[in-house]
Amino acid sequence: MLFTAPIFFINMAWNMGAFDWLQHAHPKNRRLIELGNKKVIIAGAGLSGLTVGTALAQRGWDVHLLERSSELREIGAGLYTWENGLKVLEEINVFEEACQNVEFITSLNMMDENRELIHSTLFSKGNRFCVIPRKQIHSALVRAARNAGVSIETNACAVSADPSGSLTLDNGRTYKADLVVAADGVYSNIRQSLNIAQTMEKMSNGALRALIPRIEADEKGIAREHWSGYRRIGIAPSTDQFRYVYLTAPSTDVEGLSDPINKEEWISSFPHLESVIERIDQARLDRHFYYIYLHAWSIGRVALLGDAAHGMEPNLGQGAGVSITSALELAKQLEHFDVDTALRRWEGLMKPTAEKTQIWSRIYGSAASNWPKELLHVRSDVIRKAIHSENIESMMSLAARHITGR
Repeated sequence: MLFTAPIFFINMAWNMGAFDWLQHAHPKNRRLIELGNKKVIIAGAGLSGLTVGTALAQRGWDVHLLERSSELREIGAGLYTWENGLKVLEEINVFEEACQNVEFITSLNMMDENRELIHSTLFSKGNRFCVIPRKQIHSALVRAARNAGVSIETNACAVSADPSGSLTLDNGRTYKADLVVAADGVYSNIRQSLNIAQTMEKMSNGALRALIPRIEADEKGIAREHWSGYRRIGIAPSTDQFRYVYLTAPSTDVEGLSDPINKEEWISSFPHLESVIERIDQARLDRHFYYIYLHAWSIGRVALLGDAAHGMEPNLGQGAGVSITSALELAKQLEHFDVDTALRRWEGLMKPTAEKTQIWSRIYGSAASNWPKELLHVRSDVIRKAIHSENIESMMSLAARHITGR
């Protein structure tokens, strides 16, 4: 009976005709069948593109993902991952693989130039925080996407899209779909091709980022961000083998943002961190960061996702977190509504969160890099008193508390 039942239902569907069988199907099954006919083209196989592709494929969509590079790879060191991002990884079933050997952090402490505490953020089981190696989370998402049935094409550089739901590559090839998703980064070609009011603001701050080997003397479970003048060094446990380190400075700080890193220069600002700085072998340099502001995240059947829609400085560590949360939110809205309605609801839910996160990221960055020089001696006290305000701390953690599907 176990073997004959499927054959019976297949024959019944054939004899009744696809339309009649669809009408008799259970409502849940009917929705999945209808979604299976819907196709999405995604430009960009970064974290947000892979997340939305996986989530939609898991919901019955036909997903084709285009990547401009010749191979699938993630550039960078570690990824600050807060509760919102971790919930996304759990919902698309990549948490175990992405977080393998990752050490969860119990507190994140801001320290001033006198090595005194400015503020401490505490974490718990319901409010988690960790740093995942970027290559590790990207590899987990690639496998999840392929397992879900996502078709991935490399050497496919998208240059434009049309609101009707078409996407064109640099070789002239054009794809048509029910939905086009542009997850092609801060310099998005697709965004530039669309008639959407937008602002791309170049910031005068940059950073070096690296994974360094762990040693026995390293702290466990505690992340710290050290301030000295206009320079900052962040140090956090990542896995059982690595710690994540970032060094930020104004873009005009030539010695601070040299490539390769000028270790002596950084040790002069943070002598107590010499052991950490000396362990930096290779580091990724970003001399500038960008904020992207859009009047709308979608036009017609084209949606902009991740850095293409809301690029920001990494001051709050929520650039990727907001992006993958937005990706899952989009998939959930498309599961229940037609494309037009889903896009409208998705933007209404996610855009305010992204924009407020951008605002607080700018405020944080200004305090770190643009504080009046003559008032640096009072900066720690001012920040300490301001950030201890319950409202400010709540606003800064807004993105981390976002739950998709609400």
